[in-house]
Amino acid sequence: MISKYMLKNIYIFILGFLLPSLCIAQEEVKDTVVVSNNKQQLVNIGYGIQPKWMVSGAVSSVDGDRLEKSFTSNLSNTLSGNLNGLTVFGGGGEPGLQSPTMRIRGVNTFGSGRDVLILVDGYEIPIGQIDPEEVESVVALKDAAATSIYGSKGANGVLLITTKRGKEGAFKINLNVQHGYSSPINLPEYFGSYDYATLYNEALVNDGKTEIYNSTDLEAYRSGNQPYLYPNVNWYDEVLRDAAPLTKYNLSFSGGDQTVKYYVVLGIINEQGLYKKTEGLSDFSINTNYQRFNYRTNVDINLSKRLSAHLTLGGTIANKSNPADNSTSNIFNSMSLIAPNAFPVYNPNESYGGSSLYSNPYGDILELGKYTSNERVFQGIFKLSQQLDMITPGLSISGEIALNTTFKGISNKVRTYSRYGYSINELGEEVYTKIGEDTSLEPIEKQFNQFQSTAIRAFLDYSRSFGDNSVNGLLMFNTSNYTPRVGDLPYYDRGVFGRFTYVSNKKYIGEFSFGYNASDNFPSGKRWGFFPAISAGWIVSNENFLKDHSTVNFLKLRGSYGLVGNDNIGGKRFMFFEDWGGVGRYYFGTGNKSTGSYGEEATPNEDVTWEKQKQFNIGLDATLWNKIELSFDIFKQHRYDILAKPYNEVPAFLGLTLPDLNVGKVENKGVESMIRFNSDAAKPFQYYAQLNVWYAKSKIIDNSEVAKLNEYLYRSGHPVNQPFVFEAIGLFEDESDIVTSPTQIFTDVQPGDVKYKDQNNDGVIDDSDLYPIGHSNIPELTAGLSSGFSYKGFDFDVMFQGVTNRTSYLSGSYYEAFQNNGKVSKIALNRWTEATKEGATYPRLSAENNINNYQRSTFWQRNGSYIKLRSIELGYSLPENLINKLGLNNARIYLNGTNLFTLDKLKKEERVSSGYPSVRTYSLGVKFQF
Repeated sequence: MISKYMLKNIYIFILGFLLPSLCIAQEEVKDTVVVSNNKQQLVNIGYGIQPKWMVSGAVSSVDGDRLEKSFTSNLSNTLSGNLNGLTVFGGGGEPGLQSPTMRIRGVNTFGSGRDVLILVDGYEIPIGQIDPEEVESVVALKDAAATSIYGSKGANGVLLITTKRGKEGAFKINLNVQHGYSSPINLPEYFGSYDYATLYNEALVNDGKTEIYNSTDLEAYRSGNQPYLYPNVNWYDEVLRDAAPLTKYNLSFSGGDQTVKYYVVLGIINEQGLYKKTEGLSDFSINTNYQRFNYRTNVDINLSKRLSAHLTLGGTIANKSNPADNSTSNIFNSMSLIAPNAFPVYNPNESYGGSSLYSNPYGDILELGKYTSNERVFQGIFKLSQQLDMITPGLSISGEIALNTTFKGISNKVRTYSRYGYSINELGEEVYTKIGEDTSLEPIEKQFNQFQSTAIRAFLDYSRSFGDNSVNGLLMFNTSNYTPRVGDLPYYDRGVFGRFTYVSNKKYIGEFSFGYNASDNFPSGKRWGFFPAISAGWIVSNENFLKDHSTVNFLKLRGSYGLVGNDNIGGKRFMFFEDWGGVGRYYFGTGNKSTGSYGEEATPNEDVTWEKQKQFNIGLDATLWNKIELSFDIFKQHRYDILAKPYNEVPAFLGLTLPDLNVGKVENKGVESMIRFNSDAAKPFQYYAQLNVWYAKSKIIDNSEVAKLNEYLYRSGHPVNQPFVFEAIGLFEDESDIVTSPTQIFTDVQPGDVKYKDQNNDGVIDDSDLYPIGHSNIPELTAGLSSGFSYKGFDFDVMFQGVTNRTSYLSGSYYEAFQNNGKVSKIALNRWTEATKEGATYPRLSAENNINNYQRSTFWQRNGSYIKLRSIELGYSLPENLINKLGLNNARIYLNGTNLFTLDKLKKEERVSSGYPSVRTYSLGVKFQF
């Protein structure tokens, strides 16, 4: 007879299949994570799981609950500071386009393939669309012992994301609702029309020209009495609102017994953009909006005593919309350039203002058109596992098949609209000068693209203990292919991977792992590579002299050395093939008559291969007084066979182009540390604090550079992405200073222009004077500090992230007054004039494009160090007697803030960046468990 409990399990199992069918989207699988049980903490280390005490490689992890503290629509942004060794930077604030860049242990190559290998339940799918509430844990694999099992794909580090699965226990329903508002950070502050006109006159005089704004004009701008003839428009105020709503819903079901365990979740997130409401104002536009549906069904079934099945289904459906032909950059560029007095938003007759030079930003978002996209991601994995105890205890075999797809469809409809220049003629009559025509909405772009990958994997596992000794082994075969775009040739990968671990007396750990895989991107006969690694660990705390020590509860020393690879080397595909195509023109006689020519392009590279990296790592893990956890690592990495241009160029008249060669080399080394304090678990007031700090610095050993006249011009010997800039040594004081200084070739300079150092003392400032100064925008040192407490139902959590050894560079129209027909911001307040030249921090104003002053130089470099409050949350869980009356298992209400403030060494006006601004978010949420 079927019990009610079994019926409930069957219902959830069926529901797990129905949700994906209804949503038609995608999933995530399993191959990473830190899981806990009552006896020991387990860590997924790539195609397997080990007890944490047994791990001899360098790994760091964070639980999914930690990531939920940051309210953002992109999972990547929740990782900042949370994973030791993972640096997260960049990204933006536009809904649906917030994906930052991630690096594990800094930058190891100057090649184009620098991205971390990111796997969701073992396979590559877009990480940004995963909901943090689906995530059980995220693990970073950092050294060769941890990554060699990924063969030619592991050199940049591996990020393993494991989604939640069902556990034995009662049927549970969890509901989480969170609503908040995002507001822009560090919007540009430009001068109004009166100051603009005054400063523009000054710039004209500096250029030797006549002022164009007379006293009547200036008074009209100052008084604001004639807003149509003398407008004063702050385009950011007109186009953007103060805050935009962000809402998230999550509903999950979980539970199971010894036969079936399940986890099912459905999530919805809706994030609106910062443009002012367009609904009801125009039929030709749509506001920026990002809406995503997440679903997941993970089911584990014991089909018999020895046979089990595992189903992982999940995915997303994401809809994004934008106004104005999806031209976010164009809108923000217009707002940063259009002078406040150029034209009003609306004319007296309610037509749009405009000019022949610029469109109307507010009119653009209302009238230019609609852009919409639909992206669907699906991941499905089915796995069967069979225990082979009848052959020998501890032996098992399993196989899985996986399908991962991403489909994106785009619709773009555009039109033009009329604007009018407004003026009053000599007779006092209003004059409207039409610019542009009103047209109907027409589709200009309809396209779709689809990524698809399939994989088949077979595993042979062995795990057995012999007294105080244990042996663990894994062999895996993988065959996969993926097609990045419709019409592309598929990429094929094959490989055999393994790991063998021996533990003696729970004290001494030895491990050998390897990856042996192939890629079709390399020549026949040279497609397979072997990537081995060895590691060892010593559990010092299990030695007699430390056993039962009251201070040192756990102490492990570990070390590893191995070889890993990177097959994402850049360059064209199939570099070993001979390609023919258009190679220029052939001219007849002495005239201009010519015809196109067909010939060999770059010479084939028949020895092209993957990048290789030798890695060395030593570390320790410790627990003291059962309260303090410590971890420390030192690493050194040597990357070679990086693809680079050959230094020996061939004369053009030979008609030969040399191929890129695997000749580059980079060294990278650093340290990582973690310390965590946990309070006494028996006390009512619980608290913790954890500090992660890591440092990594690269050095180019060989860049295949052509010979340089000056030693300091070589990139070799410097970090990857080292800035080469002119060294600014002040502003020219007067004509005498100009005459006695080296000639700057960019433009004729005047007093108040930027003065550069002549590095080679040849009397000329040119590209030979570029000098390695500053750091890249990728920090060398990163830290994350998280802390929290709980007491009598209240809980509090806070997360700070900081970086240093990083350089910010001030660039763009905000920092370049009046350049490219732009306007002037408040950064020019302390500009050079005859009266202020002693303390001026900004060059003289110029209405012409001043190439000299805006060269890449130290004048625009700033210390990019900062500390950010990434997240803060205060919650309250209702008391047990109350939730019992309500029929709940748990109920919690919480306030959350994300990306609230930054402490740095920049002035307020130096924090502005171009484009869509970053945002801070405030939210209120409730969680119920039934």
